[in-house]
Amino acid sequence: MNVYLDDLHTAVDFLSNEAPNIPHLLYMGGDFNIRDIEWDPSVSSHPTAGQALIDLAESYSLVCSIPALSVPTHYSDISSHANSVIDLIFLGMSCAQVTHHIEPDLRRPLEHVPLIVDLPIAPENISVCRMVLKCDSEEETAFLLSVSEGLSQLNFSSLDSIAGYDLLSEAISRLFADC
Repeated sequence: MNVYLDDLHTAVDFLSNEAPNIPHLLYMGGDFNIRDIEWDPSVSSHPTAGQALIDLAESYSLVCSIPALSVPTHYSDISSHANSVIDLIFLGMSCAQVTHHIEPDLRRPLEHVPLIVDLPIAPENISVCRMVLKCDSEEETAFLLSVSEGLSQLNFSSLDSIAGYDLLSEAISRLFADC
């Protein structure tokens, strides 16, 4: 899962509330927008948002990956702002010893640097299974017909608001789940 956290840290709150609904994670990374002494030696505080992020990671059995080279992950173009570590990678316990690489030379034109990690994914780490329909089979034809009929019955006229998009998205999701 890739995460971007706004200044209000709403993603941590959302993910904490949704933890029971999100399947097993091997990776969570991105711009967490939290300056914390736990991962940035240039910071002297441990804000509540930092502790909330640590608690969130632990709820998914993830640990903060240690970079092979400890350098900032965010380089501010504003002279009064210090460079800092706000981009992080959290890995599943089975990958806890895997380090990630930070590539500061590749950051331009952005302020954030790429973080690179090789994940050793084993079959036992994959908890999602899918059903496949054989191409050109009767089952595929019936599925496509059912989806087409279902889509033709949906109301696409309420796409003038976020709520309208959410309702349509939920209806399409239900349609595919029921087919």
